Amino acid sequence: MPRGKKQSSKSSYTVLKPTIDELVGSRDQAIRVSTDFLKLDVATALTFTGIAFTSEKPEVKERNRHSARRAYDTVTHLLGKIHVSESDAQVLKGDLRRLKSELRKLGEKF
Repeated sequence: MPRGKKQSSKSSYTVLKPTIDELVGSRDQAIRVSTDFLKLDVATALTFTGIAFTSEKPEVKERNRHSARRAYDTVTHLLGKIHVSESDAQVLKGDLRRLKSELRKLGEKF
């Protein structure tokens, strides 16, 4: 570098700001993904309870019961934090009722 000249330590970048429509679209997509995650988690938990019911091995039954309970607790916790549509909320609540019933049959206390 030639003597007496300083290199600028500041770089300039152009930051594109999202439009309102892009922000709303991102929010809506996040809600859809979150809702799908909750539905998938409940479906997986119901699979775990099904395995627990049919397994003859106590360790398999216990492991799957425990995994299903953890999923139940996670979904009920997150359901209060995520805005879901009324129809999705009804589906999730119905599936959670079923899951809770199956967990009780497996010996879970609520």
